[in-house]
Amino acid sequence: MILFTLLSMSPLIVAACPFNASNDAVPLDENHRNLRRRLGSLRVGETKRQLQNIIDEQRERSLQTSCFSQEVYDGIRVNIAAMGDAILDAGDKGHFWGGIVRLAAHDFMDFDQNAIGDARLGSDGCLEFDNDANAGLGDLWCDTCAFKRLYDEGYSPFMSRADFWIAAANAVIAETSVGSGLSLPFLWGRVDRDNCPLSSGRLPEASGCTEVEETFIDRMGVTWTDAVALIGAHTLGRGDVNFSGHDGTWVQNDEESTVFDKGFFTETVNRGWRPRMTGAGTDWTWGRNTGTMMLNSDICLRFDIPDGNVQSCCTNVNQQGCGNRPQCESSATARPEAFDAFEQFTNENNGAFYDAFSTAWVKATENGYELGSLHALVDSCDVIPTAGPTSAPTTGPALAPTTGPTTGPTVAPTTGP
Repeated sequence: MILFTLLSMSPLIVAACPFNASNDAVPLDENHRNLRRRLGSLRVGETKRQLQNIIDEQRERSLQTSCFSQEVYDGIRVNIAAMGDAILDAGDKGHFWGGIVRLAAHDFMDFDQNAIGDARLGSDGCLEFDNDANAGLGDLWCDTCAFKRLYDEGYSPFMSRADFWIAAANAVIAETSVGSGLSLPFLWGRVDRDNCPLSSGRLPEASGCTEVEETFIDRMGVTWTDAVALIGAHTLGRGDVNFSGHDGTWVQNDEESTVFDKGFFTETVNRGWRPRMTGAGTDWTWGRNTGTMMLNSDICLRFDIPDGNVQSCCTNVNQQGCGNRPQCESSATARPEAFDAFEQFTNENNGAFYDAFSTAWVKATENGYELGSLHALVDSCDVIPTAGPTSAPTTGPALAPTTGPTTGPTVAPTTGP
């Protein structure tokens, strides 16, 4: 799974949190490797205490808050940054950062511009957490998970889940971008739903660029440049064999997976990625470094590979590890806009990637909401909010627009791609 009719009445599933009944550290043996990766360090010791303090302090502040103001938005960034600082394990930190961005992305990647009315979906605070497409996200969004508790106890009375997920993802990207240099635009007013049975089926598989095109271009209505920029968020976090079946970081190590930069693009081009078969199908690795991986849906943006498990080329035969595999052809002919975007993001500084990501993120997170239905942040709760400008290419609302956020119910995304 990549980094994105009538509704049934089935309830939204709330994930069970790992280590729910224990305060003990996870055993340092191979049998518990999966649990260690699943944000285990957030449940013990000083990290657990610091996270609890952040939640307690925000709960107190929320008693004096009645609206979604600029101060509240800035406070989300402060809280998310503090939570990240409390996580000392680099793998868990990357999982935490990447999981928040993935949570917001899975919420907006189910938008379908070709559907009618409510069936269009988009950013609506609704995921099917028990579906394999969202495997691992329940380690972040569960009733006793620190991130969800921060929302439930500190923000839910005056903010929708959908707005919180996007605001938190914006905070992650601001904090992890080089020099904290990427501040994404934000409008509020998204409306939550509790049932979204069409959602998981619209999230792209990792089989190749046919899935990328159907999800991003055909349904979401964004460009190939937008799609390449959004998938560049894979620089954060990692895949986990226990969730998606694909294991490793997209960049060189856990430490680099905590930085939002153009690393995904430079790694794709500079390494000699070769296909390998896993229990979940083919993915790609390089050299002897089994701690890294790419998906078909990553590689195909820059190289012309077929969909599916039958892969035979190497992306850079000048690097060790390719064996006798031939050089993969570039995607310059098959997907010229994706190739050009990839080249730009690789060869220029982070600014080119950051600018493109910002444009694509606004489109994706505002898809489905009519112009004027989302609001600019106000400085004070005494100020009546006005509709903010939007560049999202929408043709109709996914939900009935409201003049303010709904109270988000306390409901209950991986590292896995």
